[in-house]
Amino acid sequence: MRRQEKLNKWTVLWSAIGISIVLGLLYVWSVISKGLQDELGWTSTQASMPYTVFTISMAIGFFISGRIQDRHGPRICVTAASILMGIGLLVSGLFTTPALVMIGFGIINGFGVGSGNVSSLSPSLKWFPYSKKGMVSGAVLAGIGFSAVIYSPLSNYLLGAVGVSNSFLVFGAVAFAFIFVLSFNMYDPPLGYDREAPDKGDGPADKGDGPVSPVRRKGQTGLSPLSAGPSPLSGATVTGEDVCTRDMLKTPNFYLLFVLFAISSASGLMIIGHAAKIVQVQASWEGGFLLVIVLSIFNTLGRFLGGMISDKVGRTKTLIIILSIQAVNMLLFGLYGNLATVAIGILAAGFCYGSIFSVMPALTSDLYGLKNFGANYGTVFLAWGIGGIIGPMTAARIFDSTGAYNTSYLIACALSVAAIFIVFAMRKEIRKQFKVK
Repeated sequence: MRRQEKLNKWTVLWSAIGISIVLGLLYVWSVISKGLQDELGWTSTQASMPYTVFTISMAIGFFISGRIQDRHGPRICVTAASILMGIGLLVSGLFTTPALVMIGFGIINGFGVGSGNVSSLSPSLKWFPYSKKGMVSGAVLAGIGFSAVIYSPLSNYLLGAVGVSNSFLVFGAVAFAFIFVLSFNMYDPPLGYDREAPDKGDGPADKGDGPVSPVRRKGQTGLSPLSAGPSPLSGATVTGEDVCTRDMLKTPNFYLLFVLFAISSASGLMIIGHAAKIVQVQASWEGGFLLVIVLSIFNTLGRFLGGMISDKVGRTKTLIIILSIQAVNMLLFGLYGNLATVAIGILAAGFCYGSIFSVMPALTSDLYGLKNFGANYGTVFLAWGIGGIIGPMTAARIFDSTGAYNTSYLIACALSVAAIFIVFAMRKEIRKQFKVK
């Protein structure tokens, strides 16, 4: 029997979560960045460039690999991710200069992380029922958020014990080994698999060669087998067909979703990329790596709860609530002047960012189906790369010129408010698409 037919949905999900934990090295960049500045004398802008280039390269890797895994399966892309991460971190460790770390960590490693991300998320969604898309995407992406619980103390220890260069080498070896092993569990469901069946039906639903017919559930009528499920709007039913990327690009919702993702992620990426330095500047505390650990827990919690809540109340309502909290937090961030208030602000930013990040893939699959999810969400995910330019680099430039982050917080607040208006515009387009009054 082929490996694909031996798997069950929980094996795939837990393997995807394991891969995501390894992929989350980006979320302790503030610790590494501080080490680059303190040990090697880099400026804040120099130390932010690999992080920014990483977000761009990751988005491109997500986009390209999404198309490849839709055609050839996810395992080949996850295997490639392990190799690229190993090589990228090896280059960063052997040649610790701003240009070569930008190439190694930023471009090569970033592309690998993007490839592993989409190729672990996509099959996980396809193994579970339609009504659990938010929960599954949140669980897989929570692995990335949780990774800082491991990476932050480890990176802080390694920076002190063996230095920046050797720390990159250790991370590269670990990433290659773990992801390569877990790649053997990354497959789409076999033909005939019924995702709506109870757990004991995780295998093929029959011995035939073709897929089973879609099962109609209570409250679902006229559903396509890949687009059925909860609506982005609470109380409505999704009746759209699976949409290819070319047709997705013709819809107004795609452009609204793209801009929304870019500007809503900028605030979280800014805080994550500068958290250790923010604590040092605003609270005069050198233990920022400890706060990065707690930030990752709230990031993880946001990813998991955000996805689950959106399954219950709707994607757009969840986004409006989270973006409102994010806007208020960014407005007040410049006033946080001690460890307690800075900690609260950073944790709130992590929770909001994680929630937004988990809702986006579920919302994309609601609007455009799962058949072409890799290519479609890969295209949407390019917006995250733009957010990685806007947030971290804006903060770095402002800090280098003023010695403070206050202006960047106000810019992040304005972007969050703009994102709320975009969500309301999307609600109108979604009502038109799904004919909801």
